[in-house]
Amino acid sequence: MPINKPSAPVKKSGRPLPQTVGKKSTRARKQPPPPPALSWWEQLSPERRLDVVGVALASIGALILLGLVSANRSVLVGGFIFFLTQLFGWGVYILPIGLLVFGMWLVFRKIERIPPLSVERAAGSVLLFFWLLTLMHVAAASLDASTSLSAAAESVALAGQGGGYLGSLSQTLLWASLGPAAAYVALFAWFILALAMALDISVMDLFRWLGPLVARLRAAFAKRTSLAAPEGGPVPASEYKPIPSPSPPTPRPPLPSPTGRRAGGEGPPNFPPAPVTTIGPPAIQWNLPQVRDILDAGNAPAINDDFIKQRARLIEETLASFGAPAQVVEISRGPTITQFGVEPLFVETRNGRTRVRVSKIASLSDDLALALAAPRIRIQAPVPGHSYVGIEVPNDEMALVSLRDAVESEAFQRSRKPLSFALGQDVAGHPITANLEVMPHLLIAGTTGSGKSVCVNAIITSFLLYNTPDELKLVLIDPKRVELTGYNGIPHLLNPVVVEMERVIGALQWMTREMDKRYHDFSRIGARNITDYNGRMQMQGGKKLPNLVMIIDELADLMMIAPDETERTITRLAQLARATGIHMILATQRPSVDVVTGLIKANFPARVAFAVASGVDSRVILDQPGAERLLGRGDMLYQAPDAASPARLQGVFVSDHEIQKLVEFWRAQVGVSPYAVAGSAMPGEGGVPAGVPLKQQPLWDAVQKTDGDPLYSEAIDIVRREGRASVSMLQRRLRIGYTRAARLMDQMEVKKIVGPPEGATQVRQVLDYGPAAPPKEE
Repeated sequence: MPINKPSAPVKKSGRPLPQTVGKKSTRARKQPPPPPALSWWEQLSPERRLDVVGVALASIGALILLGLVSANRSVLVGGFIFFLTQLFGWGVYILPIGLLVFGMWLVFRKIERIPPLSVERAAGSVLLFFWLLTLMHVAAASLDASTSLSAAAESVALAGQGGGYLGSLSQTLLWASLGPAAAYVALFAWFILALAMALDISVMDLFRWLGPLVARLRAAFAKRTSLAAPEGGPVPASEYKPIPSPSPPTPRPPLPSPTGRRAGGEGPPNFPPAPVTTIGPPAIQWNLPQVRDILDAGNAPAINDDFIKQRARLIEETLASFGAPAQVVEISRGPTITQFGVEPLFVETRNGRTRVRVSKIASLSDDLALALAAPRIRIQAPVPGHSYVGIEVPNDEMALVSLRDAVESEAFQRSRKPLSFALGQDVAGHPITANLEVMPHLLIAGTTGSGKSVCVNAIITSFLLYNTPDELKLVLIDPKRVELTGYNGIPHLLNPVVVEMERVIGALQWMTREMDKRYHDFSRIGARNITDYNGRMQMQGGKKLPNLVMIIDELADLMMIAPDETERTITRLAQLARATGIHMILATQRPSVDVVTGLIKANFPARVAFAVASGVDSRVILDQPGAERLLGRGDMLYQAPDAASPARLQGVFVSDHEIQKLVEFWRAQVGVSPYAVAGSAMPGEGGVPAGVPLKQQPLWDAVQKTDGDPLYSEAIDIVRREGRASVSMLQRRLRIGYTRAARLMDQMEVKKIVGPPEGATQVRQVLDYGPAAPPKEE
């Protein structure tokens, strides 16, 4: 039998209804509504919006300024200028300048020297502008003495003078509600509040200049009173004292060196003797600089919480897509990077639930950098002291970490020591400080332009802010001649900045001899270290020893010229000099194994690594990779002596004008001209006042300059003692190679100290024995 198929349902109108397949018909499905079209303004990023607003404000200000100065105005421009004049009065000439300044401020906001334009600064500037309108309206209305102040203010506003309608409105409200006397008080409070908001400082800082001004006025008044006192009348007979006749000063013996021995004898040079003085105290009363007068304040970066949360979700989605699900449990935003703390989750396997391995997350750094569109990503797996993996993503804008914010922080003030210095801020924005006494030496390395010189200058600035020349002495070595020579003239320097390479070895040898002399002094009185020695000297009324810090800006140049002598001296100082208060800071831009050798690394547990080119260089500095993923411009890895792994920091920044102000502050206390070579002027000459001890004189003049090779003098002594000379003998005695020994022999032959080689043995005859007699033949 044929099976009758069910007929399609028919509506009353006779048309068949569409058959439904499954649950719903294809026509019955609801299409999702199309996404709303975004306007051009919504499609712009926040940074581009600020650029558009800045250009618009600057353009409007320029157009208003052109309309004001133009003699021939159109009807539209004339009406617009008339409206602005009625609204702002005399303030119409200030309005375009303000719009230009604010517009350019927004356009050039990325420049580090320009402070950021915050909402507080903008609100303070607007309040200051309205205050100025009110003040101009009060001044214009008070000139009309024929009527009352309120009537004069109304007439001035109608004429487009004073502060216009806005100034008239605020003046009327103040005078009507408070009265004349209280209105002036309110105007003064208004000005103080608006100025503090516009400058983004506290009210206390706004009046901090009054203290120094009052002190200067008092000192000037006291000086003027003391000078004018003898002119007031005759001097009483009881106060009359005869003036002694001038006599030549008797020479004094030289002052003792820092180790307590007299200068002028054998051994290394000593501190320069102070000149003879007949009037005034024998020593300078040093004054420490004020941090607020020397350093500039920093700027807090703006934080976009929505953007950070979006990146956190993107990290979770990327890790989950590669089979390593994780959850962001901690977000720490620093000045350079934002660290996302990622906790591994569980995955389903045949044996049940298993936690994602840390190594799997660490291997996805390149995939995360691609997903986040970041230049470099560093993964710290795991973060020491925490139960998560740290994913460090660079910020869109790198914030500037000022030295003033670091030294004024609670952490620095709480743990401040004589040799404390500020390093920077960590990934969470907390200031990090270090103490050179604990290290006790520091190694700084990185490529050119990564921030080494700024770090060295920040360390020196931290020392000079809190140490007087009696507490700290510096020895600066700058083969490049441009980084540290600006410190010439400060009293902390034992010697002008060493720039000649032939004097560097003499400086290192002098430091070694000074260390030995200090150890002899310690053993003489039974002291263990410099702290114990200074404590005993203070009880006995003796002279305390200052801390000595040697800073070498480029180690690679020294290792190229005299590698053996440099490595041997630096290693010996690093091993033994800690107890004597002698510390070293080495910086180099070539972190290779022939510069940063194993002996040097073993004695420098504290290291700072800036951005390097490859992981091999990072292993030379830190013994592990990681520095090759740094961003430069102060981004560093700091390996503390007591830390298990290096910490990532953004180094502090100190500008050239801040360093110049600090150097001029110390130069002013000793009267040294910045253009004069330190130690070259005599007391009382060249602007140096008499009675001021010159702290800077050449210390290493006793070390004779060699003729190119530091072993030349020693080679001459060996040849004269032996009575014969040969290249092989110099190789054995000096432990050097054939090329260097042959070069030394050629130099002695040119100086007529030895003769030419004789026979096949290549033995040379000694021609010049100097002051010593020839050795007796047995």
